[in-house]
Amino acid sequence: MRGEDYFRLIEEVADELRRWSGLIGLVFHDDADGLCSASISASALRKIKKEYRLMCIEKIHPAILKLVYSTGCKLFIFLDIGSGRADLITKMCEDSGSRAIILDHHDPMIVDSPLVVNLNPEIYGFSGERDVSGSTATYLLMRKLTDIEDSAWMAVVGSAEIPGPMTGLNKIPLEDSVKIGDVEVKRDHEESYYIRFLNKTWSRLSSSLTAIGSIGYYRGGPYRVVDYLLSRKIDFKEAEEMEEERKNRFAQASSIISKSKLKLDGVVQWFHIHNLFSGIGTKALGTFCSMLSYKRITAPDKYLVGFMDFEPNLPNLGRVEGEWIKVSVRTPRDLSEAVKSGEMPPASELTMKSAEAVGGSGDGHSFAASALIPRGREKEFIKIFNSLAVGRQAVLD
Repeated sequence: MRGEDYFRLIEEVADELRRWSGLIGLVFHDDADGLCSASISASALRKIKKEYRLMCIEKIHPAILKLVYSTGCKLFIFLDIGSGRADLITKMCEDSGSRAIILDHHDPMIVDSPLVVNLNPEIYGFSGERDVSGSTATYLLMRKLTDIEDSAWMAVVGSAEIPGPMTGLNKIPLEDSVKIGDVEVKRDHEESYYIRFLNKTWSRLSSSLTAIGSIGYYRGGPYRVVDYLLSRKIDFKEAEEMEEERKNRFAQASSIISKSKLKLDGVVQWFHIHNLFSGIGTKALGTFCSMLSYKRITAPDKYLVGFMDFEPNLPNLGRVEGEWIKVSVRTPRDLSEAVKSGEMPPASELTMKSAEAVGGSGDGHSFAASALIPRGREKEFIKIFNSLAVGRQAVLD
């Protein structure tokens, strides 16, 4: 499949959205990329007078999807989330007679169903870790629906999670936002992007949005961020408060791990913080793992796995059945190079397969992945993860 096929499919999906007459469920992630994706979608749907319902979730999992699909919507748009578990979304669509569009850039799962359109640019030859963010994928569809150049700056902010200068498809919203004067490109030591009307860089704004959305997940943070973005006014005081709370929680976790050390098991190093991050979104675990992966306490050549308790009451959706543990996986420096060269398997592959083996669900990128697994099966997850990693490595050797 090529880029021409991708843009042709975008046209077809835009036509379908114009004809749609029912309530549309916007299902989105709680980091800056997902929050910007939701806001771009909400802005476009408002302009063409379509009704929508916002639903922020942190993972694709059968128990969570059960809540999403009980809302009465017959068309769902998954934003910056869902591509890696398109099979679960397909099953839910088949069971409920609904339709889904996936706008994501994480490692995709290919499904063949008339009920699900997976508009992940990775399927069409683009890199989700270099060329396109979830918010850019969203912008590319929504700009075919209506004139939303005034939302292009959000795709620029959402793309800040991809390091380095904007390339590939990400340059499309960048050029649109520069054209209308919302964004200024600055070239000092390296290229950066300045959101003019907010007086902030793309990376600083991205960090603020993620803090409100993820740390404030159980306090309505994601829904406030969407309102902020649509009004083009961000409450930076709230962002600072959330960042301070995150800093304090991370300091507590770092202190505990410094004393107890990471547990070593084969090609894995891991820790469990249980309920230390209670009251904040599980995205914080992934952010903490990313930070920890650069510390000297972390072996640079082993997969880093973190566990935390998952709180079941999801804002605006209800209570998830069962008891679950959030898993975050990162590949530290030396291991990332081994993954790039093909010497070691990607984090997304190992996480997904290990989670499924213990009754959970996972997805992600080559260097960062996450999952939800049943409480009490953490050590079994590590054992399977190790077995898969070593087995795959043996095959490659």
